Amino acid sequence: MSILPKRILLQILPLLLAAAIAHPHPCLGEQAPKAGESAAPKTPAAQAAPAEEPPQNADAKAEAAEKAAPPQAEPEKLDSPAPIPPAELVPNLKTITVRHDKPSFNTQMVNTAKLPRDKEGIWILDFAFKPLRIRTVEIPGKGRRPVEYLYYRVVNRTGKPRMLVPQFIMVNEEGKKFEDQVITQVLPLIQAREDATIPVLGAVNIMGTIPPSTKEGVDDAVFGAAVWDNWDPKSDRFSIYVRGLSDGYKEIPDPKGGKPTVKYKTLRIDFIRRGDERNISEKEIELSDPPYEWVYW
Repeated sequence: MSILPKRILLQILPLLLAAAIAHPHPCLGEQAPKAGESAAPKTPAAQAAPAEEPPQNADAKAEAAEKAAPPQAEPEKLDSPAPIPPAELVPNLKTITVRHDKPSFNTQMVNTAKLPRDKEGIWILDFAFKPLRIRTVEIPGKGRRPVEYLYYRVVNRTGKPRMLVPQFIMVNEEGKKFEDQVITQVLPLIQAREDATIPVLGAVNIMGTIPPSTKEGVDDAVFGAAVWDNWDPKSDRFSIYVRGLSDGYKEIPDPKGGKPTVKYKTLRIDFIRRGDERNISEKEIELSDPPYEWVYW
């Protein structure tokens, strides 16, 4: 080697050594620490990485998770709620047991045999009543007033429960109508006079389902009273129409071709009143002869 290359090499070699010392290079397989970080000694766990678990399918993972989960307590069994009773649109009427066809003083029994003009299949409730009577009672807002009442009994011998919604309409000689009224103050007086052991129903609580009377020798009956505090004291003759004892009806065609008129099977009770209008007494009120008739009204 010539002298010139040696001199150049001698001049460059110190520079290369200085650079190597200032910037050392890591060995192969090692990573240089980042700037500002000191190299930490490696632990055995870091040196030996754990082996990866073999992959598992979804069912196996779900089964493993289910086994690892803590057991759950069974839900507490509650008693089932009581069944809801069927709704009743109208109440069932409470009946009173009486002897069948028991003779009663001053009581008029009504024949319920079907008429030739009645339709097939209709039902009719048994009805009995006493003559019209009068009681004086204190009515709120009106003072003491005489009240006429019709005491009656209804028995269902049709074999099936029937709806009982009776209507009582008093009609004078001129055709003026007086419907029965709600006067609760007079009902205890009527019960005390007729039979204190039998409850008397009025215009409101008489409405309901009457059960069939099927026992031998006795009747299951309901007792009621229709009352009026307004009527025509001048009328010598008048009638009381009782509707609701049967489901019979008939249609009367309109001569002009319009809507037909519907008339219902109704019991008509006829009365005669003798005496003057100023001295009203129940003794002057009598039943006509015949006392009643079934009509379509």
